[in-house]
Amino acid sequence: MRKRIAVLTILTTVLAVLVAMFGVNKIRDVTSTPPPSFEPLLKPITVPTPSMSRPLPRLGAVDEIVNNLEWGNIAFDAPKKMKYRDTKVIELLLSPTKSIQELQSSLKSHEQVETARIQISNRMEAGLLGQGFKIEALVPEEQAVSRGKATQWKWEVTPTEGGIKSLHLTLSAIINVSGQDIPYVIRTYDKTIKVEISPGQRISTFLAGNWQWLWASILVPLSPFLWKWYQRSKGKETDA
Repeated sequence: MRKRIAVLTILTTVLAVLVAMFGVNKIRDVTSTPPPSFEPLLKPITVPTPSMSRPLPRLGAVDEIVNNLEWGNIAFDAPKKMKYRDTKVIELLLSPTKSIQELQSSLKSHEQVETARIQISNRMEAGLLGQGFKIEALVPEEQAVSRGKATQWKWEVTPTEGGIKSLHLTLSAIINVSGQDIPYVIRTYDKTIKVEISPGQRISTFLAGNWQWLWASILVPLSPFLWKWYQRSKGKETDA
């Protein structure tokens, strides 16, 4: 009996030693190893916040750009009078180096020349508008400005109505604000033009614009009388 107890004690001791040597270390390895990490299949979408977007320009940024613009001279012709349906070419010249007198002498027409000294950029835009006119630009309205050669704008202007009309000329400098090209209006001109219409043109214009009314109110009611008159005149010719 004592021998059995001794054997069991020895076996228990040996087993405890083995567990202490191998089991505990295995448990330590299992408990100390971090769980596997799984990367998400879909990455989160980053939504830009106002702070991440392009910063807005300061209110004084435009003033700083405009204050640093160069100066140049312009000259353009704007007639005081035009005839109805008579087309004329209106010309504008701009140069940072040529004098006003040089630009004036380069204009083809000298009816009424306007001149001025304005701020300019290396890209300028000129537009001509007017109610009662058909206006066709002969060159691009936005152009690069040369230092040695005058920049030229030309429009064909045809009055489509009579009376006192106005033409509006706008000059704009193309400036770069926060990486964007923006037109900045430098100067505007309003020119009053008297469009003359001859008596014959007035009659033809009236007939062209009111032929339907004339047909319905005058020609249609008179057509029976005109037909009878025609028949009578034809009968008299036959008798003769």
